[in-house]
Formats: sequence, structure tokens, C-alpha cells
Amino acid sequence: MAITEEELADLIEPKADIEKVSTISSDGKTFSTRIPKDIIEELKINKGHKIRWLVERGSDKIEIKLEKENGS
Repeated sequence: MAITEEELADLIEPKADIEKVSTISSDGKTFSTRIPKDIIEELKINKGHKIRWLVERGSDKIEIKLEKENGS
């Protein structure tokens, strides 16, 4: 059973209200990236919050979780 291009796009496109891209840079020692302003405002990110990176070995999948002071 074939599916349409619209149905395929619906299956593989990420579902997000906000989608931003940041560029990774390097100071020669470490890599860094800036968090887009829209994301900071939406998630209410402040100094002291931590970002947890979850990476699935052997794939290009990354899950990012924001941890605020109370551990959430």
C-alpha cells in the first residue's frame, strides 16, 4: 500500500511548535553553541540551569533535557 508525499512528510517531520537551529563553534579547545532566544524565552532558561544530552550510540539521535534548580 503506497502513501502520499504528504503522509510521508507527516511521518518523518519533527512535531514542534518552535524549531530553531544553532551553529556549533570552537575556540580550539571545546565546542560550544548558543541557545536561540525563542527557545530561552519559551523554556524560561536562566543562569544555573543545566542541559542534559542523551545520545544513542551508533546513531545521530540526540535528546536534550533542561534541568532547572529543583532537578526537573
